Amino acid sequence: MISVETANEIMDALEEAHVELVVFLPESRLKPLYSMLLEDKRFEVVTVPHEGTGAAICAGSFIGGRRAVLIMENSGIRTAAESLARIGLERQIPVTMIMAYRGDMGEENWWGVNHGITMEPMLKALRIPYTIVRDQKMVKPSIQQAILHAETSMYHTCVVIGRPVIS
Repeated sequence: MISVETANEIMDALEEAHVELVVFLPESRLKPLYSMLLEDKRFEVVTVPHEGTGAAICAGSFIGGRRAVLIMENSGIRTAAESLARIGLERQIPVTMIMAYRGDMGEENWWGVNHGITMEPMLKALRIPYTIVRDQKMVKPSIQQAILHAETSMYHTCVVIGRPVIS
C-alpha cells in the first residue's frame, strides 16, 4: 500500500502542475491517497465506476480548459482502451494517468500477475508514453513531466507507480 508520504508527494505534484480535477476508480494499492484526496480542498474529486468513464471526464475537463488526471490500478488500461483510443487517436485529446502497478515483480496475489503481464503491451499498443517509477524521489518529477508531455504532445501519458514505491 502507498505511504502517506508518497500520497502527499502525489498531491503536491498535482497542485504544482495546476491540476484542478482528479478522477479515480478506487483500488487497494493507493487507498490512502483516495482518502486524502476526498478531504483535500485543492482539487475537485470525482469517483467513477469504470476507467473509460474516467478517461472521458478527464478529456472533457481538458476541452473545458482545466487540467485533470485519472488515477487507477493498471488493470484499468484494459477496460479504458476503447475510450482512450477514441479520445487520443481520433481526437488528440490528452489524458494523463497515474496507475498503481499491480503485477510488478514480487506481486503477492495470483490474480494480480496478469495485470502486470498485459499493462505494458496495452500501453504500447495504444502508443501511450509511460514511466514506471521505482524510486521514491522520482514520484513528483515523473508526474509533472507526464502532465507537461501530455499537453505538449496532445496525447495521453501515464505514470506507473511500481512495487518499490508501493509496498
